[in-house]
Amino acid sequence: MKGRLYYWIWLLLILFFPVVFGCAADEEMDDAEKPEETFSLSLATFWPATDFMVADAHKRWIEEVEKRTDGRVSINLHAGEALLGAREIYNGVAGGVADIGTTCPSYTPGMFPLMEAFELPGYQNVNAVSASMTAHEGYKRIKQDLGIDEFEDVKVLFFWATGPGDIMSQKPARNLDELAGMEIRAVGGTVPPLEKLGAVTHSMPMSESYLALDQGLVDGIVAPNDTLKGFRLAEVVDYVTHTPFLYNVVFMKIMNKGTWNSLPPDIQDVFREMNDEFAYEYGKSRADHRQEGLEYGMQEHGIEFFELDADEEQKWLDRIQPVVEDWIKKQENRGLPAEKTVELIRELDEKFSAEYPEY
Repeated sequence: MKGRLYYWIWLLLILFFPVVFGCAADEEMDDAEKPEETFSLSLATFWPATDFMVADAHKRWIEEVEKRTDGRVSINLHAGEALLGAREIYNGVAGGVADIGTTCPSYTPGMFPLMEAFELPGYQNVNAVSASMTAHEGYKRIKQDLGIDEFEDVKVLFFWATGPGDIMSQKPARNLDELAGMEIRAVGGTVPPLEKLGAVTHSMPMSESYLALDQGLVDGIVAPNDTLKGFRLAEVVDYVTHTPFLYNVVFMKIMNKGTWNSLPPDIQDVFREMNDEFAYEYGKSRADHRQEGLEYGMQEHGIEFFELDADEEQKWLDRIQPVVEDWIKKQENRGLPAEKTVELIRELDEKFSAEYPEY
């Protein structure tokens, strides 16, 4: 009887063991052969595909993300407001319409009051590199030192900025008398100083500016000179007046929070390590293309370029001097640390203007 029992036990073991170990081996093989998860992300921007911010800066960033993630992340770019309009990008990314977006905080006035401080007049703002590093580090310092994050709805990747810009117009603006009453497209912190100078301002995204100029809705625009080529503004303006003290506009690259949280830690690390690097690279790209745009406008379209003489420039500076104080008072009355924000930005502006003087 015992012999028959042992026989059945051994028979069951012989039949059962290969199944168990075979399944385990199959599971190990499946785990080893299982491909790593890939992520296809959408990126919405208002810049047209032909503008250098897409053809150069965005293109290099996308290629670098895909390279550093070994192809596990691919990014589909929707340029020229194809997916979201300029004013819609922030909320569209926050709401998941796009995974990533690049836009301008001042396209939604009042939504990010402390970020307006970066666009106030009076900083050194020597070029787009120093302005970009000031904006990028400034956001982090406001969050760290002042405990305020105006962009809690999204994952911020990095900020950058235009650096100095000029008045580009259909009528000459060589002095305050000529500028008085001129209808000028402006956004963000550029609006108050222009109004102090006697201009009438109209807020609109850059993507709407060509049509507004072409249809005579505005007489001019304050913007960096790269837009003469990138946004074809050289076709609809005749004069450029150099006014670096008037203009700086900040941009941001943001990601949907759900998208960010879905990425594994090693891919999140890739984005993190690229943020500081590409805040600089985007600023450098803007600096490189600024002079190119001005030369294009003058050589290909006959645009006249004016420099204010010292006496005239001082008149303009005297007019806009109260703008910063007025802004600080207004925001402090709303309970915001406006004075500390401006002090922080001045500190960073001085630091980065000295660090990157040659761009």
